[in-house]
Amino acid sequence: MEVKVSNGNHYVYRSTSRYDPDTKGPKKVSEYIGVLDREKGFTEKTKDARKRERIATIKETGPVRLLDRCSGDLLSILKDRFPDSFDQLYALAMIRSIGRTPLKRASSFWDKFENTRHLRPAMSPKSLADMLEDAGSDRAAQDLVFRDLDMNCRELALDLTEFFSASGNIPFAEKGYNADHDDSPQINIAMVCTQDSGIPVMMRMIPGSVRDVKTLCSTVKEMGRRDAIIVADRGFCSDENISILDSNGMDFVMPVKRSSPIYDQGKVNEFDLFDYRGRLVRFGKYRYGRHWAYRFRDETMRLGEEHAAFMRYKEGYLTKEEVEEKKKKMGDMILVSNMDTGPEEVYLIYKRRDSVEKRFRTFKSVLEADSPHLQDTMAAFGHVFVTFLSMYMIANLEERIRKAGLLSKMSAEDVLMEYSKAYAVELESGTVDYEVPNKLEELDAKLGMNIFPILRS
Repeated sequence: MEVKVSNGNHYVYRSTSRYDPDTKGPKKVSEYIGVLDREKGFTEKTKDARKRERIATIKETGPVRLLDRCSGDLLSILKDRFPDSFDQLYALAMIRSIGRTPLKRASSFWDKFENTRHLRPAMSPKSLADMLEDAGSDRAAQDLVFRDLDMNCRELALDLTEFFSASGNIPFAEKGYNADHDDSPQINIAMVCTQDSGIPVMMRMIPGSVRDVKTLCSTVKEMGRRDAIIVADRGFCSDENISILDSNGMDFVMPVKRSSPIYDQGKVNEFDLFDYRGRLVRFGKYRYGRHWAYRFRDETMRLGEEHAAFMRYKEGYLTKEEVEEKKKKMGDMILVSNMDTGPEEVYLIYKRRDSVEKRFRTFKSVLEADSPHLQDTMAAFGHVFVTFLSMYMIANLEERIRKAGLLSKMSAEDVLMEYSKAYAVELESGTVDYEVPNKLEELDAKLGMNIFPILRS
């Protein structure tokens, strides 16, 4: 006999084992047989009576329970800051995390799932559009949510992405620079994430014509933080931004462009080196004005760049002189910082940003799901805020997967797909049974979630 505790209730199982042909060994098998109560004692399940009852509804329950558990206090925070629309914000963010569903299908998609939180959100396209506009106009409430969710992480990654809008009612949509060289009106989004887990802590919308360099000042001021290390890409590196970070008492690590005159100073030292994931990295450190410049040479990268330059020379695109000039910087990266510390530590701080870049790519795909519905500035602000909430849920789920040692095998989307196989079966009497496959029960245990009240398969 075995007793499992969930949500304060004690469920009794009869446990045995059977031969598993796949593993060629014994496998534990548990059968639910009843409930144990401190006062009433053991109550056997009424198996036969339930079989005679008609099924009222069958709902997916796994994904919503999983995201709800990973979201921590998010629902209560939204209830405090957005008392009139917290249920819509939470529901829309949740279905955004599960699938790229447009507003016109949001209501049908939400009805697929068990209402575990007993929310009653208005999910019609018109209601959601009105909510997005109202939430988007309340920037003060959004800032309070950002501060409520801020985990005071020491390292914060800042980046900028864009999405396109054809609406003529959004002044923020302007022609600007993007990697695709698309001259359509765009809106820039600045997002700040924790470096250790990639969990977003704030997001803001910026006119499409504003470049990376000019976004850092307003973003740092809005964060109100003075105890963090800002890790940004080379597009943010400028004397003005460095001065802003200094004046706000914030540390920073940023790479400089290879066209910078800083590359004409300093060098790496032959015997100052360390190993980074099997790659040999040499380094040098020297003063750059009031700050420090850390120069690194990735030997694997240098060989790749040298090969590419030689091929371009063979094809007639580069001269010998141009190849020789480029060789001076091949494989090199210079990081500027106001921290006087070990070069390897600075290098690792910046490299931790690599995992955060995936978060920005996912964010952009979620953001674009409803871009055709954004007809004015406030609605766009609201849409960006809901996308932030969705990314917060996904990032927390991925952190759970990482801690379980499964991130190399399963993405957040993979895990959500597995949890979609759990169903809540409500009978006409109001009793709810939960159908959970054995494989999902095992995954749930590995993740340390234990989210299902009664496990049945």
